[in-house]
Amino acid sequence: LMQISTDLRRQGVSFSGYTISTALAQLMVMLFSLLLARYFGPEVSGGYTSAFAIASVTAIAFNLGLDTSLLRAGALAKDLQRTFGNVLLTKAAAGLVWALLLFGIATKLRPDLYPPELLAICILDVWFDSVFITSLAVFNIERKIKHYSLLILLSRGLKLLGLIALILAGNQNLLMFAEWRGLISLVFAIVAVVILRPRLTEPAFADIPGILRQTRNFAISDFLATVYMQADVVILSNIKGKAATGIYAPALSLINALFVIPSAIYTYTIPTLSRWFKSNADRFVDLSKKAILLLSAIGVIMSLAIAFLGIPATDLLLGQKYTQTGELMVRLSPILFLKCLEFGFAAVIVAANKQKSRLIPQAVAAIANIGLNLLLIPRLGEFGAATVYLTTEIILFISYGIIAIKTLNITRKISVESI
Repeated sequence: LMQISTDLRRQGVSFSGYTISTALAQLMVMLFSLLLARYFGPEVSGGYTSAFAIASVTAIAFNLGLDTSLLRAGALAKDLQRTFGNVLLTKAAAGLVWALLLFGIATKLRPDLYPPELLAICILDVWFDSVFITSLAVFNIERKIKHYSLLILLSRGLKLLGLIALILAGNQNLLMFAEWRGLISLVFAIVAVVILRPRLTEPAFADIPGILRQTRNFAISDFLATVYMQADVVILSNIKGKAATGIYAPALSLINALFVIPSAIYTYTIPTLSRWFKSNADRFVDLSKKAILLLSAIGVIMSLAIAFLGIPATDLLLGQKYTQTGELMVRLSPILFLKCLEFGFAAVIVAANKQKSRLIPQAVAAIANIGLNLLLIPRLGEFGAATVYLTTEIILFISYGIIAIKTLNITRKISVESI
């Protein structure tokens, strides 16, 4: 009993450390976006957001669902360092192709929206941060939460401190802000990889096709998720311009920043749920239900908080120029409840190796998102984008709920029959 109590206490401390550090890191990311928006105003900050958004949206070309897949595969892998090394190699090869294609196409089609120098910095920032995030996933799998917490807090903290220093110095060069952020992404990607020492075997390139086959469903899932999570900013910037993007992006950043809490629970529980699914169905079902219940409570609290505080908080943080941003946050507030439960449902689906079942609802959501955004943004601008975002999340919430509940019922039934 003492051993069980000690293990539970250790797990509780580990989970709390992981969640708190992830939440604080995301808070700093959110503050970075808000301070940049307040300092430069909607037009200039919207230009940075547009370039960063196109890099983030298209990053699926090299991310390929590898990080989500790694959470499950890494938890079950016999040689995690080799798995990690192969993932990095895959990202490097695909990332080079992605960077060249995106830079060549975007700067020629819309040089006014995607200035070459700014886009190049955003591309490098997104790629190096992706390597860093993959490294953080390995720390999570190994439950090296102290390493995870220290690195993520230092990375996000230094980006924010550099921004504040440039603002205090009165710097008006947007490229300097982007360069500082990109430099920190590079430094911490290198530091994390050096600490983890991934193992690259001789036939590592030969493993890439196998990795891509194993992560195919995750890659498709991440692609669809990227479409319905970020296509609105790209469409809005191309149709309505930088100013509208500058109004909508802070509301989106604030809402998405709050996803960090359910996302932390999701990423922390997947390795454990994956192991229990393989070895103890009852524990898998019980832990899944507890995670979903916890996430639903968190979702209610966050949605109500934003519904009541969204407008005054935006006025305080961003000023009168962003009054519409506060109104958008209130409209988007129900998404927090839906998203919390979606993370719980998705953890069950991924851990049970049912990732393929997510693809159809995600495809429906992505198609609906693009179609409705193209229809509503020309008429309603940023408020049309907000309406589409909420509609997309309702589709996913219902679909994921059905799949997850069915998975839990089948797992429980098989467990009972095997006794």
